[in-house]
Amino acid sequence: MDTKINTSQDNDGIVIDQTTLLQTLINQWRKAVEEDFAISIFIIDVDKFSRMENKSVCFEQIFEAIRKQFHRETDFIARFNRKQVMAISSHMSYRQSTLLATRLHKAIASLKLFHPQSPTGRYATVSIGHSTYAPEPNDCYGVLDMLATVIKFVRDAKYEGGNQSKSRLHSRVLK
Repeated sequence: MDTKINTSQDNDGIVIDQTTLLQTLINQWRKAVEEDFAISIFIIDVDKFSRMENKSVCFEQIFEAIRKQFHRETDFIARFNRKQVMAISSHMSYRQSTLLATRLHKAIASLKLFHPQSPTGRYATVSIGHSTYAPEPNDCYGVLDMLATVIKFVRDAKYEGGNQSKSRLHSRVLK
């Protein structure tokens, strides 16, 4: 299901809010526990978004470029807030998620959306926080912990200048 968080219908006629997004994440987490597979969460944040010209048009182009990188049937992508996208994927190794983050950066760069306030000083860029984890029943690390970790990673990437990804390898994924 490809969708965006907003207060009106998108092209598919689907309305979603942050509660629905969180419920989707929880459902994916439960399924990962039941079937013993890894789940990956990505938060992609447009750098210096508030200083960007034509914010909505540029964001839609960025959103579409991100959406095209997620091809799995179980992938879920949604607008997380005004300037962020959240993507949830499953059955992905840490290496695959890191390579996907690199592809996301390249996809945004290839748009060449002029943005003189970007970290590169020329085109729009994104900061990405992501993590891959294989949850277990009665695990002390839960879905909200993982979400908080990914939010921290995207903030760290922005704080360190933007146009980069931050991630963490969880030992459970190595099993």
